[in-house]
Formats: sequence, structure tokens, C-alpha cells
Amino acid sequence: LIFIFPVSIQWPGISQFWTSLLAGGTFSIGLFLMFFSLRKEDASRLIPMIGGLTPVFVFVLASFFLNENLTSNQIIAFVFIIIGTFLISLEFNRQQGIVIWLKQKFIPSGWHNYYTLPRVRETLWLALPAALFFSISYVLTKDVYNHQPFVSGFVWTRLGAFIVAILPMLWAKNRYDLLRQKKDHGLRQAKYRFFFGQACGGASALLIQYAIFLASVSLVQALQGTQYIFVFLGALFLTYYYPKILKEQISRQIIIQKIIAILLIGVGI
Repeated sequence: LIFIFPVSIQWPGISQFWTSLLAGGTFSIGLFLMFFSLRKEDASRLIPMIGGLTPVFVFVLASFFLNENLTSNQIIAFVFIIIGTFLISLEFNRQQGIVIWLKQKFIPSGWHNYYTLPRVRETLWLALPAALFFSISYVLTKDVYNHQPFVSGFVWTRLGAFIVAILPMLWAKNRYDLLRQKKDHGLRQAKYRFFFGQACGGASALLIQYAIFLASVSLVQALQGTQYIFVFLGALFLTYYYPKILKEQISRQIIIQKIIAILLIGVGI
């Protein structure tokens, strides 16, 4: 960015400078929490969980700090998003999928033997702070674009993201893990996938930032929910055809549960 847009960067003033850094820094913190959660949770379950909560936080924060008021339709939409997010975060054991559980709940015969609700996944408690930090970042970013041109605001917010992302390199062990070379073919292939994924993520971030610049941050965040269907289909495809790359726990009951949850979130959106 420094080489491509040097003439477009403007000094925004000390207040907007710190706001820009904070907008980018909170985004990096949200990414750290999300990546940490992905070590323990399926992508097709965690990403919709975070993505379903983020618009709710954005609406609340934007109403306070950006005066984006909630309408009755948006409140109804929140209900669908929250229900869908809750459903996608439920954990059923292998013998008790969602369809079986619903039958046991609502069919009179033997219903009292299955009164205990399935526990909400512990990963939800990691998804909540990740969604909150993403929300803070998006609301601050909209404030930045309200006061700065797009390119200049984008560069300053990315500077904040870079500063926070590089902080772990202050620890020698992290620098060693990052820089040491391993002669491992599988690791080499993983690096290619990693860089491809990061390139896609970078393109996505640029498009989302420009969308926030153009329109309501609440609207942009709600529309991001369309990504869930791609996450779900991608995970499903890799699990069945390329399990060495990604293998998630897939069953008919899990597929039905995720489809219902994604549809509910989609209705909310």
C-alpha cells in the first residue's frame, strides 16, 4: 500500500489517527480469537456462529455511536439471526442428532426420558468475544470513512491491524516457529493453501471495506451472511472428496441441523 498509494495517503488528524489504528487493531484481535477457535471447532459451524453474532453487535454499537437506528423489521431479523446462531452452536452426540432430539421432545411417547437440553458448545464463548471485537472494528471503520477518503482511511486502519498482528513476534519462540524451515512436503503444500487462503481473505477484506465506505455498516454486516452457504458447501465438498485437506464430522443429522440454522440466519438477513 505504501508503494501503490503514496499520493493518496492523507494525515487525518490525531483523533482520527488513533481511531484508525484502533479500528484495525481490534480487527486483528478478532482474527486471533477466530483462528484460535478454528483449532477446536468445525469451520462450517464456527464461522456462521461468529458471523451471526457480529451483525447484532454492529447494530447495537452503530445505534449508539453512529446513530443508525433500528427498525421493527431489523428487530425481527435479529430474532431469526439469534435463533439460527443458537441452533448452529448446539452440540448433539452421535446417537442424538437434531431430528431425533426434536422427535423425542415433541412426540408424547417417552418424551420425559429426554428432557435435558443439548449443551451449547464451549466454543461459543470464544465466538462471542471474536464477534464483539469484529463489531467494534467495523463500527470504528465506518467512523473513519465518514471522516476520511477511502484509500487514506483504508491504509491507516490496515496499519493498526499490522501493528497488533506483529506483536506476537516480540516473543523469541514465535519468531523461531515462524522463521525456521522444515523439510516436510505436507507442510509445503499447507503453505501454498495458506497463502491462497490469505490472498482470498485480503481480497474479501478490501471489498468489505469499500462496501462499508459506500453504505450502512449494519447493512454490510448483515449481507455478509451470504458467505455461510459457501463455507458449508466448501467444507462438505472437501470432507467427501479431499479429506486430507479438511475433514469435518458429517452426518445426515448434522447436515439437516446446519441447513436449518443457515436458512434461519438467511431469513434474518
